[in-house]
Amino acid sequence: MSEPTMRQALLKQSRDLMRKQKYSDAAELLQGMLDEDLENEDAWELLGLSRFLGNELDLAREAFEQLTKLNSGRAQGWVNLGAVLNRQGKFKRAAETLRRALQKDRKCAEGYYNLGIAQRGLNLNTMAISAYKEAIKFKPDFIEAYLNLGNIYVDMKNLGQALLCFQNAVRINPSSKKAQFCLEKAKLLQSDSRKSASPFGRLVDVEKLDQQIAVGPRILDEKTRIAERETVREVTRVIRVAAKEVVPLLEESLHARLHQLERIVLQNDSHLSSADPAEAFSQDISELQRIWAVLKGGLAQTRQLVAKGS
Repeated sequence: MSEPTMRQALLKQSRDLMRKQKYSDAAELLQGMLDEDLENEDAWELLGLSRFLGNELDLAREAFEQLTKLNSGRAQGWVNLGAVLNRQGKFKRAAETLRRALQKDRKCAEGYYNLGIAQRGLNLNTMAISAYKEAIKFKPDFIEAYLNLGNIYVDMKNLGQALLCFQNAVRINPSSKKAQFCLEKAKLLQSDSRKSASPFGRLVDVEKLDQQIAVGPRILDEKTRIAERETVREVTRVIRVAAKEVVPLLEESLHARLHQLERIVLQNDSHLSSADPAEAFSQDISELQRIWAVLKGGLAQTRQLVAKGS
């Protein structure tokens, strides 16, 4: 048997051992191969995988680090190293490592998936959402990405988007107990939310509300009625105008600047960006406060009119 054939046979044997969950035996076999040839990239990769599956994370990290030194252009080596760092809770280093992987392969779904894990670990939920969406873009049946994305939406109280993610996960694998559990949990949370909240998102005690509102119309002359109707029209007009300003500000400006600020957090001290994004973000917050004041004032006027019985 030629040397290349023997090498392939040993690699296959190590994979078979891992499938049988004999990770230590696989690692021993692969280490023997590396004692003969330290530049065997496939052996380093499988050794790292066997250590990872055997929960020997430091040894797994060392194996994948050696692989990236041997071949820095091998994207999978960087992805696997990032996955180990995520498991160890070293999210910042994992994010940096996974960006290097994606520089080698811009369409690597596993790279984006693991980047999403790292960014969520850093509490950068907006960036994690983008990473998981990229993973799904390049691997539409990536059930784990759908589940992780759905869980972020649950944390953000965006139950509608969470349901869509979990529904897609169940569609991909109807027998997945994890996907079914997540879907049912999101449905329950959405049902509870609808029962306990008013259309304005504020908790309502209906009995107390009924007690506070006087029943019965006031007797108004025509002149007073017309004047109060005009007041209501003006108040609602102001509220609508202010509300329309909020949506584009959030979608076009605030969201983008939040993304910029999150990127700054991950930069090294020697590569910090200018303060421009932070200043612009501060301006957006001031603008939102102004709009909120208009909305609040208009709602207060409306509340006063309702209290009078108009």
